[in-house]
Amino acid sequence: MTRISVGDASLTNVLARQSADLRAQVQRASQEVASGKHTDIGATLRGDLSPMLAIDASLSRLSAYKSNTTEAALHSSAQQSAIAGLSNLAAGISTTLLGAKNFSTPAQVDTLAADAKGRLASAIGLLNTQAGGRAVFSGVATDTVPLGSIDDMLTALQIAATGATTAGQVSAAVNGWFADPLGFGTFYRGDEALTPVPITGGESADLSTTAMDQALRDTLAGFAMASLIDRGALAGDPLERGRLAQQAGQQLVTTEDARTTLQARIGTVEAQIEGARTRNSAEETSLGILRADLGSVDPYDAATRLQTIQSQLESLYLVTARVSRLSLAEYLR
Repeated sequence: MTRISVGDASLTNVLARQSADLRAQVQRASQEVASGKHTDIGATLRGDLSPMLAIDASLSRLSAYKSNTTEAALHSSAQQSAIAGLSNLAAGISTTLLGAKNFSTPAQVDTLAADAKGRLASAIGLLNTQAGGRAVFSGVATDTVPLGSIDDMLTALQIAATGATTAGQVSAAVNGWFADPLGFGTFYRGDEALTPVPITGGESADLSTTAMDQALRDTLAGFAMASLIDRGALAGDPLERGRLAQQAGQQLVTTEDARTTLQARIGTVEAQIEGARTRNSAEETSLGILRADLGSVDPYDAATRLQTIQSQLESLYLVTARVSRLSLAEYLR
């Protein structure tokens, strides 16, 4: 009985290797047709990956800017809303406070003082605003609200105004406490201002506003002056109590320009952030397209290549089958 020759065995091994290689090529070509991407980008770029790495680095930088602009926009928007709220609180009582000196009964001043105290509590709450779990007026101490309780503030102010017998003396004591590093400076729980946040190439957003801002302190002082009346300041002297309420109203009116200026400054930052966000998004889109093009395949070429390889594989199967039949015939001869 004749055995299969060494040549037949070698041919069979060659055909098997070619078959395995073609099947692997079919798998890669099928993947490229389905994904539209080269399976070996390194080979496609002839080993020069620097363009792709440069694009990836730029996309990574833009991703960081995207995170920064999102947080900065949230931060500045929360500050705008809080300051607008302060102005609304002031506008709702300042005119009435200005007329307090002419009230006919002490009870009217008492009622107004209680209203002012409630507004002071609301003002403190606004400055303790958090956005995304971060206090927006605390500077770098974003995990801590900047202001303590209204009771602690008024107690400290009562001590500062001890011995004051006129509205002028009380208002001076209040303003002095808010200006004193050992007064409001120690009541403030925040920290130094945030450093500018990079939002695009060569640009940073200024998020430095804290509760220590002069416009905000002066506004709090206006509410606090009237609130001290509710705490018994100038008790027994209705005229001076009315004058103190009037001075509180004047303080709230005169600080309106400072609050408006502060809002305008933050508004400029908001516009800067939005502009950077738009430019970054456009650049990210362009780079994404360029990145995709680096590894993309021509759909027609990929499909043609797949068909060619499949035809080669089918032809190989026919050859393999024919060789197998011939070998079997030799074996049976």
